[in-house]
Amino acid sequence: MLNQLRKELSVAIVESDKIDIEIQEQTEDAGCKYMVLVSFEGPNKSKEIAKVLLTNSKPHIRQTIDNGNTVNEQNN
Repeated sequence: MLNQLRKELSVAIVESDKIDIEIQEQTEDAGCKYMVLVSFEGPNKSKEIAKVLLTNSKPHIRQTIDNGNTVNEQNN
């Protein structure tokens, strides 16, 4: 199934024991108000950057749960 997803989606699917998502509010003279950095632990415990996203809108964070038949919002 994972290989099928990789073929259908044109994005990298990375499996890692440690994943970090950082949302950094930038200074006024930066190109965008927010920087979102997605990184993971790669081979030999190295920190690998998967994506850097820039936006002027405050990022929306949501956590969901896959119940097998449906994906639902998780209430924290």
